[in-house]
Amino acid sequence: MSLEGPTITLSSSRSQEDGPERVRILRVVHAPWSGRWPQVVIADGRVEIGRAGATTSPMALEDREVSRLHAVIEPAAEGGGHVVIDQQSRNGTFVDGRRIDTAPIAPGSVVRVGKTLMLYLEVDRIDRIPRAPDTPRILGKSEPIRRLRHELSMIAPRNLPVLLLGETGAGKELVAEEIHRQSGRTGPFVAVNCAALPEALAESELFGHVAGAFTGAQRRHDGVFGAAQGGTLFLDEIGECPPPVQAKLLRALATGEVRPVGASEPTMVDVRIVAATHRDLDAEMRKDGFRADLFSRLQGWVQRLPPLRNRKDDILLLAQVFLGRVAGSLALSTNAAEALLVHRWPFNVRELEQTCAAAGVRAAAAGGRVRCEHLPAPLAALLGERAGEREKGEAEAPSAPALQVPRDQAPDREGLLAVIAHFGGNVVQIAEYFGKDRKQVYRWAERFGVSLGEFRKP
Repeated sequence: MSLEGPTITLSSSRSQEDGPERVRILRVVHAPWSGRWPQVVIADGRVEIGRAGATTSPMALEDREVSRLHAVIEPAAEGGGHVVIDQQSRNGTFVDGRRIDTAPIAPGSVVRVGKTLMLYLEVDRIDRIPRAPDTPRILGKSEPIRRLRHELSMIAPRNLPVLLLGETGAGKELVAEEIHRQSGRTGPFVAVNCAALPEALAESELFGHVAGAFTGAQRRHDGVFGAAQGGTLFLDEIGECPPPVQAKLLRALATGEVRPVGASEPTMVDVRIVAATHRDLDAEMRKDGFRADLFSRLQGWVQRLPPLRNRKDDILLLAQVFLGRVAGSLALSTNAAEALLVHRWPFNVRELEQTCAAAGVRAAAAGGRVRCEHLPAPLAALLGERAGEREKGEAEAPSAPALQVPRDQAPDREGLLAVIAHFGGNVVQIAEYFGKDRKQVYRWAERFGVSLGEFRKP
């Protein structure tokens, strides 16, 4: 995990208040040294990347495989972007997995020098990004995730229905659970997959039935609305609902009443609705595939979830957490980390989690370091022939902990959260990681307002 040091701006004489609202930054996200990793805001200046002690640049790297002056980043001649220019370095400069002499970079580009990986990003100025409470369910430090946490903190205590839009695997159910957790509602969180509702039994599944309502109905059934009384009902894949089921949902949402199958009177329900879909509901409504009146009931607050490819600075942090669930001592080789950053992740966080789980099992059996050979073939292929190369010093190097949080100094809030998440809230393991007494862990948690219980694994 990267812990950024002081941000340095290379720009003209304009003050921050007069500067642009969005800026381009170069951020170290993987490096062979522990401690704080640098980032630099790039405006109209030239950034030198080289070895510490050989350059006074803010991108002076403590990486023995980096040349004295390894590469430079300069403004592009056209288009307002930047280019990376290799300075005849010994080990080469790579952009998005390919070795380059000179190459343009766009937001999201992965730049590698030696064993150091950097991301070129476009973000809002730090003073324009709202702060929000951290949560063990929605991990990340990227701008999109910080904005998501802020927006959830605003809407969760309200009783508005929420419609979550996002690609498959982006974490819609986790976000729904977080909305329920922050809502203060005392009832349960109940999830139902609308795509799996059989049309013939949908009414009973949603609203329940009384005993004897139909053949086989030997006892009363509450249905998901009744089960979620006083809590939150999560309607996953709402865009997959067939029209008859949509009509039944509409009446319940419009009146707050459900009528169990076979009942003579309706029942009032107190349920907060959170719905989710990966479909384009506007397009579905245009072709009459989704009811506009149901959409209007669901869209009290529409929340779009960012795909993983738009929050690349979270990929390695999440990978470390997922690998830690397999074995706490697993570490990513630079090649493997580079492949994870270059991959497009069409199935988002779910795909990353499954990839890390499988790679972690293979790596644990082979010595504890995740290499490209442990990743799926399509990911390893992104680096070409380099994927099969054993990195210099890898065989002799001990397996480093997956976390890059310094162990010999007091953590900041982000570092403490990363270690707590990594160890699932286990105070004994957290204390051992820092070489401290458990009381010190509790003191840090109190200082930063962190609840250890929220991170504990079920």
